[in-house]
Amino acid sequence: MKRLATLVRIHKLEIIAVTAVLVLAAFLRLYHLREFTIFLGDEGRDALVVKHMIVDHKFTLLGPTASVGGFYLGPSYYYFMIPFLYIFRLDPVGPAVMVALFGIATVALLYWAMRSWVGPNAALVSALLYASAPGVVSASRSSWNPNIMPFFSLLSTAALINALKTKKPIWYLISGIAFGIAIQSHYLGLIIGPILAVSTLLGEPMKRWFKTAVLEIMGFATGASLFIAFEIRHAFPNTRSIIEFVARGGGTTGPRSLNLFWLFFEMLRRTYEAVLAPFDLIVKLTLVVSLFTTIFSMYRLKTKSGKLAPSMLVVLVWLIVGVYGIGTYQGQLYPHYFGFLFPLPFVLIGITFRELFQLKKLRLLIVSLAIGLSAFNLTQQKVWGTGSNLIDQTANVSRRIGEVAEGKSFNFALLSTGNSDHAYRYYLEIMGQAPKGLEEEVTQQLIVICENPDAVCQPLGNPLWEIAGFGRAEIVSETKVDPGIRILKLIHHKDSEDLIGKPAPKGG
Repeated sequence: MKRLATLVRIHKLEIIAVTAVLVLAAFLRLYHLREFTIFLGDEGRDALVVKHMIVDHKFTLLGPTASVGGFYLGPSYYYFMIPFLYIFRLDPVGPAVMVALFGIATVALLYWAMRSWVGPNAALVSALLYASAPGVVSASRSSWNPNIMPFFSLLSTAALINALKTKKPIWYLISGIAFGIAIQSHYLGLIIGPILAVSTLLGEPMKRWFKTAVLEIMGFATGASLFIAFEIRHAFPNTRSIIEFVARGGGTTGPRSLNLFWLFFEMLRRTYEAVLAPFDLIVKLTLVVSLFTTIFSMYRLKTKSGKLAPSMLVVLVWLIVGVYGIGTYQGQLYPHYFGFLFPLPFVLIGITFRELFQLKKLRLLIVSLAIGLSAFNLTQQKVWGTGSNLIDQTANVSRRIGEVAEGKSFNFALLSTGNSDHAYRYYLEIMGQAPKGLEEEVTQQLIVICENPDAVCQPLGNPLWEIAGFGRAEIVSETKVDPGIRILKLIHHKDSEDLIGKPAPKGG
């Protein structure tokens, strides 16, 4: 009875601790979410597509365009957005809430997976640090398709580990489904494929290779079914573009360096840098200690049993194939490119904690360091500052555009460095004041937004198609909106009035 009472007490403490970590994760991802949510051109483009699906029932089998390569991603992210944009009555904060919930779910999934791999104490440390990591939190606070990648990457690898342990077909299917969704989040999710393939080949006897491959492919086909349907219907245009992009290289694909030792540590350093506090010393110390302790742990456990446990095997493949995989991309690497690797540093940290926690003399020090690092993470959160209020700012500017247009139809253009006009077009549409496209009709007025307050704004004679296609014009009014955005109203010069009511000539 005493032993049972002790187990119940430990179980209650574990539930309380995990709940506290999840509450912390939720707070950091949802606190003042609206004020900090990014809502620029990319987010506006996605919101427009989903709004057309909700309101106009114009469903799609294609997702956003990839940043390079000239191909499209799958549409799964758009379908995840639908219920949240609908529930929030087309308010762009809805999809941001969805991404935050995926972030919280990733914390829970990490704890669940790590608990069976390394035990509850180490799993709690992994979940706590992931819940509070500044890079991870930042990526969980805006609606953008790469931001759900960590969840599906972790789900795919965790499901495969369960499959190798239990041999139950359902886990192979889940692993494949998660992979099929992950590649629709960002094209670098393709690297998950070799991770699953190598892990399966090493973890399963040869006689089971065909069966497991069929199950994984079935799962993948299910997860990517909408995208595959588009590809089949249109003779695989994106598949051919992806293959051509990888095959031609062109300075974009191929090893970044033939020094494989340097390449491994450089890519791993950048992975840790993307998720941890922005201090080089902390990143390097955490990387070195967690990496070498994990290697030692794998060696020790393999020495005892003669082979690696499925969890350690998949983690090792994830580490090697994942890090070298992203090392074959020679273009500029942004933090979100490492999304499929985001959970990995915390898996290595959890393994390290388990190893060091076995040294009784170091337990207090190790626990203190884990708590200290999570506390330091909290001090680095952007949410303690002032948000940009981009959603409300965009809505306000769009309302003023409607006032400047005086209820009449208008053409529209944006002068900006690094932004597109989709966010404004989204709000103008839901306000019932959608601008006319020049290819549709040249109206009597052109509304131009100058977005950068410090830049010279010269719409007259500007080669931008949305301005040049309007024809020769003159400025008749200028309205300023916080924080320094200018709204210019242009009308036709008498020499170009014959364009009114017609589509703009091709080529402007």
